[in-house]
Amino acid sequence: MKQFIWALLFAVAVIPASLYAQTDTVNVPADNPPNTIGNLNNAIGAIVGADTVHHTDNLSNTVFKLEPNGFYILNGTIIVPMGSHLTIVAPDPGSTQATALPQIAWTSSGSITNRFVIDSYGDITMKNIWVMYANSSGAQVGSTIEFEEDTVHNNNGTGENGIFEDVIFDYDQVPQNGDGSIGVSCLHFRGKFTNCYFRNCTDPHYRYYGRAVSFPYNNGNETGHHIDSLSYENCTFANIGYVVMQEGNEYADYINFNHCTFLNVVMYTFNEYGWWHWLTVNNSIFVNTYMYGDILQGRGGSGKVGVSYPSGGTMNIDSIANFGFTPPAAGDLISWTGGDSSRHILFTNSSYYTENWLIDYMANSPYVQTLADSLKPHPEPMMSAKTLVFFDSVYANGTKAFPYINRANLYGLTNYNDPIANPGFGLAPTNIDSLKQFLDDRWGANHDCNWAFNVNDDINGVWPFNEDMSYSNSSPLDTAAMDHFPLGDLYHWFPTQYPSWKQQAQAERLRISTWLTTGKDPLTDVKQRPGLPAKYELAQNYPNPFNPTTAINYSVPQNGFVTLKVYNVLGQEVATLFSGVQHAGNYVATFDGSRFSSGVYFYRLQAGNFSVTKKLVLMK
Repeated sequence: MKQFIWALLFAVAVIPASLYAQTDTVNVPADNPPNTIGNLNNAIGAIVGADTVHHTDNLSNTVFKLEPNGFYILNGTIIVPMGSHLTIVAPDPGSTQATALPQIAWTSSGSITNRFVIDSYGDITMKNIWVMYANSSGAQVGSTIEFEEDTVHNNNGTGENGIFEDVIFDYDQVPQNGDGSIGVSCLHFRGKFTNCYFRNCTDPHYRYYGRAVSFPYNNGNETGHHIDSLSYENCTFANIGYVVMQEGNEYADYINFNHCTFLNVVMYTFNEYGWWHWLTVNNSIFVNTYMYGDILQGRGGSGKVGVSYPSGGTMNIDSIANFGFTPPAAGDLISWTGGDSSRHILFTNSSYYTENWLIDYMANSPYVQTLADSLKPHPEPMMSAKTLVFFDSVYANGTKAFPYINRANLYGLTNYNDPIANPGFGLAPTNIDSLKQFLDDRWGANHDCNWAFNVNDDINGVWPFNEDMSYSNSSPLDTAAMDHFPLGDLYHWFPTQYPSWKQQAQAERLRISTWLTTGKDPLTDVKQRPGLPAKYELAQNYPNPFNPTTAINYSVPQNGFVTLKVYNVLGQEVATLFSGVQHAGNYVATFDGSRFSSGVYFYRLQAGNFSVTKKLVLMK
């Protein structure tokens, strides 16, 4: 199973490699509206048409290269035939207008069908593209890039693949079929998003929200649509309704977020009900997520009055027993056999913060003052008590109830307004006045409001964006990620640190994969101290008793395989502090007992023929 997760994490390194195996490059000239439009439609349509006539698949062997700072005005939907692969690329962007990403938008003609930007029955690769879900006059268009059922790829086991690198998904309201910027209407979707920006996915309607990736609205009907894997790395989601949306019996086997920035999310970040089996969220930053707030009468979702817990501003974990449908005993990629105890969820090195203006408006909005107490919004906690049960429950013997559901190094967990979790973005893309009006409308005023940020600049293709979500005075967040990088999207907001991160990215992904798979961090907090010891030694932990952490010093006089493990009074292993080859030296390990019950535990050092055990006491 670890090899499977490892393959998913590196899918972006494997699939786009086919891009370099393409045999033909078509340089597509930018449109010059109103004189010329549809150049991209014509270039792709010509090859698809020839493939249809000659029963070939030259589309899969062609790269469509767009001009930097070009405008490409669609005069119809781009169709990807079943079994084919569409590749659209452009040069890497720079910091000047001339080096802007090329923008794809719709014609303002009312005589076309604009439900889908791309209707794909195959695979899509896009790199360095700006998708504007609006027409040339600036009006939002409810469109989507839709992945439909591809029986050719399903038969050979590859599914429907979407690979997006440095793509901007901009100004997307809820599409006409009720899904998202990326729509999933297929059985085996596998999406990989690297260095992407979902920006202003706002719907002015008070009851609808733009989404990054979503199944189409189906009114609760079962469709069988399914996500095999969905991965985001160094992506930003700013001004958006949902990030991942699921309905009916539509679930996901595996979802990964690493180094992502989330700002101004209306409601559920990772799906309302938590219909995923393996989920990993690491090195990410959340600000103003679930702005709708915790409303007592609406807790737990529409129609679920009386539920005693909030949804939580980041993730919401619920039992498989409450899904309302039964996932297959043997899933397409990951077996669901074993129920909740077999689920793998990892949430580490991340922060959550609700800004002061939003807290104040929830309490003092003139409209909110007219509402009954049960209808008034309150800031959401990072996670609800119900969700924390899955992370923190232990049996009487000290073992975890859900051994593969783990959390670590979370800032803002107990205080949604904790100053240490406030990044203080340089220039956040927040239009506070219009956002306040939208929230009033959502809380019950029932009016429409466009709350997008600087949308006129977007429509005109102004580059670079007038926003900055970096931060420099936010210790500990600026070193809180794995290997001491800043939390959040490094590609867009910390470009000078991104190359260094990229050099160690494979090791980081392997660490995450191992931790997610085994339930144990392969790199525990073990540090080497000065000096070269003459013999093996295991010191008494200090402090002892302790709560919640204690330090354990030990010495290894020669290179070799070393383990340092913690056991409960029944002799059951509850934590591995180190397991691997160590050089001769003095070391200190930190044991964190925050997830364990009070009591006596034992820690054992083993190296070669040497073994020694000592007792420690956790007292809460």
